Amino acid sequence: MHLLFIVNPVSGAGSGKKLPEIIRFMPEYQGLDYEILFSEYAGHARILAAEAIKKKKYTHIIAVGGDGTVNEVGGALYGSEIAFGIVSIGSGNGFARHLGYSTRMKKALRQVLSGAYAYVDMLEMNGLYSLNVSGVGFDAEVAHEFNRLKRRGVFSYIYAGLKMWFRYTEQEYKITVNGKILNERCFILSFANSSQFGNNASIAPHASLKDGLVDICLLKRPKYWNLVPFLFALMSARIDKMGFYKEIQCPEALIEGNIYRVHIDGDAAFMTSPIYLKVHRAVLKTVVPKYAHQRYGNPEGSSL
Repeated sequence: MHLLFIVNPVSGAGSGKKLPEIIRFMPEYQGLDYEILFSEYAGHARILAAEAIKKKKYTHIIAVGGDGTVNEVGGALYGSEIAFGIVSIGSGNGFARHLGYSTRMKKALRQVLSGAYAYVDMLEMNGLYSLNVSGVGFDAEVAHEFNRLKRRGVFSYIYAGLKMWFRYTEQEYKITVNGKILNERCFILSFANSSQFGNNASIAPHASLKDGLVDICLLKRPKYWNLVPFLFALMSARIDKMGFYKEIQCPEALIEGNIYRVHIDGDAAFMTSPIYLKVHRAVLKTVVPKYAHQRYGNPEGSSL
């Protein structure tokens, strides 16, 4: 076992900087071969991962950071036999939570040594890869507003969400999916590979990382009197019970409309219409935490 940790030093209020000292005193890592690299700018983690793959000496590459770092490292490992692991120290950590990873650093560091793996799907969105949840609409506007803020963390996300709630209106989209053309008016239009935005806010309760399908989640703007039930449903994975929610599962789709601001796994990005979605099945070898693989049964994963 030869591990490479790619660390975003600014994630988790800088907690990633403490990783070398923490690992040094963990009994599980005594005698293990591991290296630690720190990313220096947006996109650098992807470059570091790509360079590491070429060296052909690592059995595991571990992303240490938030959803953006996970996306960069995981995207670079597309189709590789190097195992991908996660130590979550970001604001949302949606992909890691879906897999069953702890948000406590020491526990996650033990989980990446589990020895159980699953080959999971990745979503391609106009040539860019999404591991977790991406989309257009309100959540994309929130991601862009959050990107403007100097302070990170869940409270900044809440602030950005409240601000955009009062500013953003529903948009019209044309969706070509499963041989049909749908014209939909949406407040949120999410493309989910796994189930949640992060912090256990589940936008796609039926999403699986191993079914070869993307869950297109359409949400009309809730009325003000439905806001509390909406938030409860979102946090309890019952959003599919709400009348203003619709979910479409498909291997690919075409999205057209007034599109400019998008988010990819929570990170703000720009993209113009049309958006072509395509699922790539079982292309990311991923370390599955021990208790999670026991829950799913097969160490290779069967219902992640």
